[in-house]
Amino acid sequence: MSTTMHEPQPERFDLARFVLGFLEQEGGVVAPPAFGIYEALLPEDLAADLGIDDFVRLNFSAENPPADADAVRLSVNHPLVETIAEQVTTQPANAMVYVNHVRLEKRGLLDLARKQFTFPNARVDGLPNREEARELHHYLQMNFKVAIISEEKQEELTTVMMDLQAGHAVSDPDLLHQLEIYAPEPSFESLPLAQPRWRGAGSALSAETLQAILPRAENALRAKLADRLTALSARIQHNLALDLARIEEYYDDLANDLRRRRTRLAETEVERNQSLDDKLAVLEAERRAKAGDVRGRYSLRVDMELVNALLIVQPKVTLPVSIGNRATTIERTVVWDPLMHRLEPLVCDACGQPGAGLTLCSGGHLAHSGCLAPQCIDCKRAYCHLCSAQIEECAVCHQPLCRQSLITCPTCKRGTCREHQTLCHAADGAPATLASEAPPTPPKTAEKSPPPASAAAAPSADKGRSSAAKGAAAKSSTAKKPPPTPTAKGVRIHIEIHETEPVVVAFVMRSTNRVWATRSFELTPKGILVTCTCEKQPCPATGYYHRPHPAAAIDNQIETMLKDLQREYLVPTKKVDYFHRRGTEVWESDVLSLPALWRDSETLAEAARNFDKMARSRS
Repeated sequence: MSTTMHEPQPERFDLARFVLGFLEQEGGVVAPPAFGIYEALLPEDLAADLGIDDFVRLNFSAENPPADADAVRLSVNHPLVETIAEQVTTQPANAMVYVNHVRLEKRGLLDLARKQFTFPNARVDGLPNREEARELHHYLQMNFKVAIISEEKQEELTTVMMDLQAGHAVSDPDLLHQLEIYAPEPSFESLPLAQPRWRGAGSALSAETLQAILPRAENALRAKLADRLTALSARIQHNLALDLARIEEYYDDLANDLRRRRTRLAETEVERNQSLDDKLAVLEAERRAKAGDVRGRYSLRVDMELVNALLIVQPKVTLPVSIGNRATTIERTVVWDPLMHRLEPLVCDACGQPGAGLTLCSGGHLAHSGCLAPQCIDCKRAYCHLCSAQIEECAVCHQPLCRQSLITCPTCKRGTCREHQTLCHAADGAPATLASEAPPTPPKTAEKSPPPASAAAAPSADKGRSSAAKGAAAKSSTAKKPPPTPTAKGVRIHIEIHETEPVVVAFVMRSTNRVWATRSFELTPKGILVTCTCEKQPCPATGYYHRPHPAAAIDNQIETMLKDLQREYLVPTKKVDYFHRRGTEVWESDVLSLPALWRDSETLAEAARNFDKMARSRS
C-alpha cells in the first residue's frame, strides 16, 4: 500500500451547494420541484444585483440539459456563477461561534456584589422579586487592517475584542485565552439575549448597536497603538529635525555665497545687483518649498479599516441590584462570568471603562474619581462629567456651585454661594473682588543645641537675666501665628496616571484600603484644573485652575503639585507609588512620567491663552 493513500484528499467543490447556499443566505427561498431542478425565489434587490429575474429555475447537471427549457444550466464558467463569486469575495468573512464549556449553577451574587463593589457614598442592595438569571452575552472580535503612514508605510492586522453588553474593550490575557476555545454549534440556544448596558446602544445584535460600538473599538485600537505611535512620532521628529538642519545648512551656504558676491559689486552695477537679489529671493522660496516637502513626508497618519468580525456567544449569570444613598438610587446589573469564575467589574458611565473606586454622582451615574466634576462648595453634591451642566460657579469667589445651591440675586441676576450672596454687585455694580493671600510658609526652626558648659557656672544674676530674656522671647514667639498643621496624616499616596486622557489622580490613603483624600489634576482648555475630595470642608485646593507650563516643564509642574500634597499629609517620598492606567490595564513605575497627551505644544499654548483671558476678565 502506498503512502499517498493515507494523505487527506481535498474536498470536491460542489457548485450546487455554493450557489444555492449563497441564495439562501441572501434571503432567497430554494425548493427542488423535480430531480436535478431547483426553483429559487429571490428578493428584488438581490435579483437586480445578479442581473436575473426574481424567480429562476436552475440546473446543475453536467450531462445533457433536461427537457425543461426554462431551467438555466450552470457551470463554473457561467456569468451568474462568476457574479456570485465576485460578491462573495468582496464580503467580509464574518462568523459566529459559541462558548459551551461553562456551568451556570451560581447563587448568592448579591453577597458577592456587596463584598466586591464598595462605594464611598453608596451601598449595594437587592431588588424585590429579582433573582439570578441566565442570559446569552456576546464578545465581538474585530480584526482591523492598520496602515501607519509616515516616511514609510507599515501595514498589519490588529485585533480588538469588545464586550458587546458592557461596551468596552477586553484586554485581560487570561480571558482572551479562554475565549479561544469555542464550538460551532450552541448548547444554550434557549436562553434569552442580554441587552447592552452602555449609552448609545440599541437592542442586542441590532445594526444600531454594532454601528455604535465601532467608534469605541477604534478608540481602543488607538489606545493599544499609543505607545508604539509615541515612539514612532519621536523618531519621526528626530529625523525631521536632522533633515531640516541639512536643508538649512545647504541653503545658508548658497545664500552666504550670493551675499559675498553682492558685497564685491559696486553700487553702479545695478543689473548684476538686481540679478543677485532675484537669485536670493528664488533661493529662499526654494528653501521654503523643500522644508514643506520634508514636513509633509514626515507627517504621521494612521488609517484603520475593519476587515471582519467574529461574534462569540457565551452564557452568563446576571442579577439586577440597586446602588444608592439617601438622595440617589440607581439600578445596575452584576454579571457572573462562569468562564473566569468571577464577577465582572462595573463600568464608569462617563468614560465607559471598567474599574474600581467608582462614586455614585447626584445625577444617577457611576463615575471614576477622575471623571467627577468639581464638588459643590455648599451642599457637597458630587456630579460627573455627564452632569457638568449642573455645576456653575459663584460670581464672587468663582468656586464650583451646583444649581440647587446657587442663590440668584434679584437685582443683578448673578448667582453666588451662601457666603457671598451679598457681594454679587458690591463693587459699583460688579462682583466684589476677594483679597487673595498666599498661604503662610512655616518658618524654619533651627535644631536645638545643648547649652555650653560655662552656662552651668553662671551667677544667679545672669540666670535671672537669661530667664527674663527667655520669657520675652517666649512671649514674642507666642504672638506669632503658628504654622498650619494637617487635619489628617496619610500613610501612603497612590498616584494614578491615565494614559488615554490628561488626568492624574492622587489617592491619600488612611490605611491599606481606606482613602483620606482624592485629588485630581486635569489638563483642560482653561488650564490645569485641581479637584479634591477630602476631610476639609471645603478643601482650599479644589476648583482652581493653574496656568500650564511649557511642554519641557509640565512634568516638573505636576510633580511640584504632588510634592505639596505630600507635605500637606506628611507622607514621605518613599511611601508614594506611581501607577499607569490604560482601560483595565495597570502597571507600576518608579517615578512620575506623564504621557504624550500632556506635552502637546498646541494644547498647552491654548490652555495658557484661555487662562490668561480668564485672569484678565476677573481682574
